[in-house]
Amino acid sequence: GHYASEPPPTMSADKVKTECKEQMERFHALSKGGIEPVGILFSQLAGEPMPPQVIMQVLQISEDDMKAAAAEQKPPTCTLDQFVNAVVSSVDEGDSVDNYKTVLAEHINRMEVAEKVITELTPKMKQFHEKAGGELPKIEALFVDMAPEPQKGKPMPPGMINALLRVPKDAATCSVLPPPYASVLIPSSTT
Repeated sequence: GHYASEPPPTMSADKVKTECKEQMERFHALSKGGIEPVGILFSQLAGEPMPPQVIMQVLQISEDDMKAAAAEQKPPTCTLDQFVNAVVSSVDEGDSVDNYKTVLAEHINRMEVAEKVITELTPKMKQFHEKAGGELPKIEALFVDMAPEPQKGKPMPPGMINALLRVPKDAATCSVLPPPYASVLIPSSTT
């Protein structure tokens, strides 16, 4: 009968929309719609790095949205609808729903762990920041001690601590509160 015919072209997308609904909502809640965590997710789903401009287009974030965010001195964010629509529109026929579930689960897990760690460590980090006076060399020394082998104890490349802390190259100190997710995401480059 007609059931043997090809599935409609939206079948994979519909499956992702229904089967990943709760995961997409959880991801959006944890990321607070941040372009950076969304970009990292999409880059992994696409299997290649996606520049922020492309992420903005995929999320349908307009110039007006950008200007409004800039006016509030906040980074632009996406709504849950923008995020879900972008995920669903990224699905190609034949894409595996399981891949979407796996990738979403990895990102959700990373953000949940980060949130837990940050919550537990915030009082200690604030105390350390106060004692260090926000001085980059002292903060860099802490990062160097926390680094995994084989980097542990080795000096960071010039500018790396500034990139990690999201401060200008010529900054000597940093504030105690980072932008959201700065501590979760290691930038891909120090430029």
